[in-house]
Amino acid sequence: MLNIFFGRMLAGVVWIVGVSGSVYALPPKQGNAKKPEVQGVRSLEVIADGNRLHMLLGESADPAAIPVLSHSTSMDGGETWSTPVPVGSLASPPHGLHRGSDARIAAHGDNVVAAWTSAGTDSWGSGPITVVTSADRGAHWKPAANPADDGLTDGHNFLALNSDATGRFHLAWLDKRDGERGLRYSYSKDGGQHWEANHTAAPKTCECCWNSIAPLSNGGVAILFRDRSPRDMKVVTSRGGEGWNTPVPVGDFQWQFNACPHVGGALVRRPTASGDQLHAAVWTGAAGASGLYHLRSEDGGGTWTKPHKMNVPLAWHPALAVHAGGRLVAVWDTMAAVAPETWGALSSDGGSTWEAPVRLSAPEAPAAHPRVVAVQDGFRVFWTEEIPAQPARLRSVVFGAGAKLQASR
Repeated sequence: MLNIFFGRMLAGVVWIVGVSGSVYALPPKQGNAKKPEVQGVRSLEVIADGNRLHMLLGESADPAAIPVLSHSTSMDGGETWSTPVPVGSLASPPHGLHRGSDARIAAHGDNVVAAWTSAGTDSWGSGPITVVTSADRGAHWKPAANPADDGLTDGHNFLALNSDATGRFHLAWLDKRDGERGLRYSYSKDGGQHWEANHTAAPKTCECCWNSIAPLSNGGVAILFRDRSPRDMKVVTSRGGEGWNTPVPVGDFQWQFNACPHVGGALVRRPTASGDQLHAAVWTGAAGASGLYHLRSEDGGGTWTKPHKMNVPLAWHPALAVHAGGRLVAVWDTMAAVAPETWGALSSDGGSTWEAPVRLSAPEAPAAHPRVVAVQDGFRVFWTEEIPAQPARLRSVVFGAGAKLQASR
């Protein structure tokens, strides 16, 4: 018998958290229920390309209006930003943007690619992928080809986008082209204008958890996704043009759960002299093991260390970043009963040990879905703050170099 409960609605799912730390969920109600719309910031993505930061922000002055996506850049670690440039005026507008299903951006030199899900014909109203590109670091934008080659107009969701050192752009997403929700992949050799034939990286996945993708030094990629049964996170890696390796559990929790938890993970690559070191942050609701964990792979995703639990109660929604000097940061928010909080922790030895976690958000200011990038003097962490009866706003803090809370926009 549970004697403490915390319930939360996430896209139709009711979460119940007990004192044991176990997490339970009631299946979604039937029908076309949607996450309540939010005024202000509804989508956030921030990435680093060298010393240049790129931000893709989705904002709406009216909760019922379609968010406007805009791009801006920073050359001083996020202290100041360029004038935002709308990116979607010549393309299909985004559909269903909310934190946890954000529009994505990636950059390599002059080329910048943004991608999102547009409206379509599935039961939730979502449809194809829309891509826009810039060849001048975001000053001007134009529509590009749809990366999905299935010709379908139903949902292509939970995008993961990244670029590699050669300038290729890599994209992963979920769709049901084979009748089951599966993980698809494509890449672009021309700055996102055209995309190669699609691959199925995993034919059957969880229905609605976000994915993360990391390019590898051999030209392939590693993709972190949530499996269907059990509902553990896994990494699947490509073998160049020779197909895909068998997905590997990242934390073998054996979480048997007949619903979607709406929680993905984080995956980053750290180049080393011996090859691709990967870091993952994953969340599980498995009874007796519920929580957020860090794991490391020294062989490009083939094997993983034992899970290290990030010791903050009810932590989830992780993000990771690696500094050029080798330091690693993990950030996350919490399922706090009063208000979600953003936390962070640093590691100087590749995740073998971690400093004590630090709360980064202000007390009782609901802070959701952090993003983090390496900057010159540490890491800059971003999140959205949703105070009741106020527009959701963007907040940021520099972590690892004397944190000071400040508005980033």
